[in-house]
Amino acid sequence: MHGALLALHSLGQNTGLMVGTSSTNHTASHASHTQDALVLRMDKAARALLAATSTEEDTRTELQTMCLPITALWCRILRFDPSMPTWPDRDRCVVPSSAMLPLLAAMLRLTGSGAQEMGTTLEYGQHPAVEIATGPAGQGMAAAAGMALAEQHLAKRYGRSLVNHRTWVLARDSDLVTGVALEAAQLASRFGLNRMAVLVCPSPLTDPADFSDSLARFGASGWSVRKVRAHDLGGIMAALQATLRARKPTLVACMPECCPTLPDLPAEEELTGPWSPTARRGGSIRRSWLRRLAQHRARADFERDQSGKARQTMREDWGRLWRQTLREAPDSSSQQAAFAGLRALAMLRQDVAILAATSSTRSSRRANLPIPFSNTAQPCGIQEHGMAGMLNGMARHGGILPCGIAGMMTIDRMRSALRMTALMRSKVLYLLTDDGLALSDNGGGWQPVEQLASLRAMPHLAVFRPACAEETFACWQAALNWPQGPALLILCPHPPPAHAGRRAGHYGGPSHGGYLISCGAGERDVTLMASGPEVAIATQAGQHLAERGLNVAVVSIPCWEVFAQQPAAYRTAVLGQEGLRVGIEAASSFGWERWLGADGIFVGMDDFGVSAPANAVYERFGITAGAICEKVLARFLASGAQKDSSPTAPPPSRLETLDMSLTITRS
Repeated sequence: MHGALLALHSLGQNTGLMVGTSSTNHTASHASHTQDALVLRMDKAARALLAATSTEEDTRTELQTMCLPITALWCRILRFDPSMPTWPDRDRCVVPSSAMLPLLAAMLRLTGSGAQEMGTTLEYGQHPAVEIATGPAGQGMAAAAGMALAEQHLAKRYGRSLVNHRTWVLARDSDLVTGVALEAAQLASRFGLNRMAVLVCPSPLTDPADFSDSLARFGASGWSVRKVRAHDLGGIMAALQATLRARKPTLVACMPECCPTLPDLPAEEELTGPWSPTARRGGSIRRSWLRRLAQHRARADFERDQSGKARQTMREDWGRLWRQTLREAPDSSSQQAAFAGLRALAMLRQDVAILAATSSTRSSRRANLPIPFSNTAQPCGIQEHGMAGMLNGMARHGGILPCGIAGMMTIDRMRSALRMTALMRSKVLYLLTDDGLALSDNGGGWQPVEQLASLRAMPHLAVFRPACAEETFACWQAALNWPQGPALLILCPHPPPAHAGRRAGHYGGPSHGGYLISCGAGERDVTLMASGPEVAIATQAGQHLAERGLNVAVVSIPCWEVFAQQPAAYRTAVLGQEGLRVGIEAASSFGWERWLGADGIFVGMDDFGVSAPANAVYERFGITAGAICEKVLARFLASGAQKDSSPTAPPPSRLETLDMSLTITRS
């Protein structure tokens, strides 16, 4: 009897377990069915909003194709709180093309994010949920990879309790074929950015074979590529859930159907705005995150990084550590001084993230010097364009101060990404190595003739070209304080001549963008202006002209943008009101008329050089102390304004014996 009771009791337990499991499965199935119905109803509401927009036929087709996948993402997956769209641990939803912005606007409107009416284009700066500005194809892909890299950096520093979000990209098929997107895709795979996912569909105008080739290229780059039917909600949800478990960056291709069949459900109305599933889920996740942040031991550091502010003692500590680091450098060139400054900055600020291209270390290898930041910088090979796009995204993510290192000549490859950075006024720092004619022995193609002028023409960009180590550190500080956006430090790998060491400024300092190095008493006859390595040439030329009895002022202008923002009285005191102005720079003369005036002289490089050592090319273009003296004296002789030589001045014939070239010491 006792055994029968035990058997009956066991049977009852098993039966109860089976009933409970069946009940649980039924409840889960019902909940899933309810959520699917909600997604479909929200999808219908979004399609109604899209129908009210004025778009081209092929774009309208893409929007309709991507509507259900994006609605499913926002309703079931995306971490986004409409009441706090700038919440640091939110998922980033990147829409790089203006053609796809109506779909983002529909999602923001349905989730109660305060989006404007659909009749007006949603642009960057009008709503905080628009993560980046729209621009050339592929730039958004690279920026999204940068956001994923920033998330990875922050997660390693603070843990997943504070940093646990993803980056989603609503791309077009034209983004996939661009060089910058492919470079960023390879870097994303190399860096293991498994929290990045791209959703895309083929355009009606795209050849299916071309779209398949694009998917194959991403697969070959180390991405997980999935195809789903754009109107199959079950397949879409399976792909999105798989993305959450993926160990690689993911590309989800949403393939359109000829005759899609969607259930005839009423559009969702009662569960929109603050009551939408996105808002309810995002608000709950954000409140939990705030509780964790309040108890986190690194809360102060996290909040300081998010605000982009440094410690109060940062400036003093940085200067002291920079001098200590510079003593270990192989030479006192502006390039080594900049590397020392960046090393010191990275030691003091945990938010500094460095990406380095192979082009930045080429001169170091030739000189048998250690490659800078081999332990802290993430190498990007020769993929400078993808690197620049990722730096842009890292800056837009927040909590990161991105810095890129590349060769000066590769700026042309990075220009499109740099322009996007300047357009959004993002804080990105660049160190451009191998300035001037250091590589001229490899041919004129390596000589940066027009790059300086083109960079200075870009709005919101500050271009610094320091002349020596001390000037480099002052430019570093000014670059960090530049309020309008990105900043560039253009660096020379060769130290200035020993006799050209910079003395204390006669008036002002490098942090003002321009300053007076030396000036004689009384009325000026000549003002020699230069930047970078040419400051040493201007100093030597000034000494020779002073021997001729002229009152010469030497001015260094390391940054035009900062100098232009100084008060007019300061600029006048530095440049002077009288006398001949001479600009000296191993680059194009374009733009120098701003400082020279109508009667000034420019000594520079308005053509490509030849394959020759740097000092020979300097002589060819007349960028030498002797040639500058000849031009200045010829102008004075022509105008009849040359001063009589003083008894102590050398006779005029001595001009022929002046040193006609500045020896540039090669490492």
